[in-house]
Amino acid sequence: MSLTIDVDLSPVFRSACPLSRFSVVLGELEPTVKHLLRRLCQEWGENMASLVFDGNGDSILPGLMVMVNDQTFTGNDLNHRDIPLHGGDKVSLLFFVSGG
Repeated sequence: MSLTIDVDLSPVFRSACPLSRFSVVLGELEPTVKHLLRRLCQEWGENMASLVFDGNGDSILPGLMVMVNDQTFTGNDLNHRDIPLHGGDKVSLLFFVSGG
C-alpha cells in the first residue's frame, strides 16, 4: 500500500527543484515528514539537501518550516519527533523570514 502526498515548495526551493507543486508517492513503511524530506533530497539532489538538512545530513535545519495540512512544525520540532503522514495530506516547505 502507498500514500500520495501533495507537496508545495516556497520560492526559495526553486534553485533545487523547478516545480512548485507536485505529488509524491510514499510506501507504507515511510509515512513520516522526515522520510518525505529524505525522499525529496534523493529525488532533487544536493541542492535540495542543503536547504533541508545540516552539512552532515543528520539534522533538519532549524529555519525550515513544514506545514502539514493546517499544522506547522519547525526543523527543531521535526528533529525531536516523527510526524506521521496520511494519504491526501498537503505538505508545504517554507523558511522563517526575519529581519529588522
